[in-house]
Amino acid sequence: MMTFKQHMELSESLSRFDDISIYLEDLEPLERLKTIRSMNDTYPLKDTDEVSDYMKEEFVYCEKVFDLVLGQFIMVEQILTGKFKFQTDMYQDLELMMYIFRPKDETEFDNADPKKEQQHREKILNSPVQDLYSAINRFLKNRELILFKQFSGVFYSVNDESDEDPDVFSTPTPDELFNQQWYWYSMVRLLAQEDIRRYNEIYMLKMNVVLPEMSYLAQKNKIDAANQRQQAALNRL
Repeated sequence: MMTFKQHMELSESLSRFDDISIYLEDLEPLERLKTIRSMNDTYPLKDTDEVSDYMKEEFVYCEKVFDLVLGQFIMVEQILTGKFKFQTDMYQDLELMMYIFRPKDETEFDNADPKKEQQHREKILNSPVQDLYSAINRFLKNRELILFKQFSGVFYSVNDESDEDPDVFSTPTPDELFNQQWYWYSMVRLLAQEDIRRYNEIYMLKMNVVLPEMSYLAQKNKIDAANQRQQAALNRL
């Protein structure tokens, strides 16, 4: 079994020295032999989305977007869309896993205890790398279905590729930059009806409640905007 920690160490060694033998040479003979066997059993990683019994037994696994609360979902999206900078892709994957896999005894998402989170991180690091990535693959497939098919256009705009010129680079306007920076905060503010005292409550809403509401608001805004344009056109006649 190759753990995620070993996988990270191997990747870092390859990036620095381009030679796995340097990493293996630092191990005791017995540990080196076990690591070589684990490598042979693990690599190449399989592109599968099967969830192992280990993952089901050892973690609260958020298999679907609807399993997340809003605050958890926002962090996942910020990680996946590159809003945070990480030392390597491995560290980005580890941070994502911290939100998709939660401690087994956790009944409600809560990552406020640093000691508990460090223990959780260590458990992930010492879990089989194939099991982790297979479970992540299943979650990402569900995310693709929910955000870009069933609720397409709710959080991410759907671009008309025919209107885009790939050779033209457009600099975001100040309004666009503001909207990008405060996008998720604005959404929480909207759901809380601008009552800052309710923000924590909103962050803990399940996504199966948030997504239909945001879909309704997005469609309503489109209809209201169309009606306003129509009325403005009539007023000009």
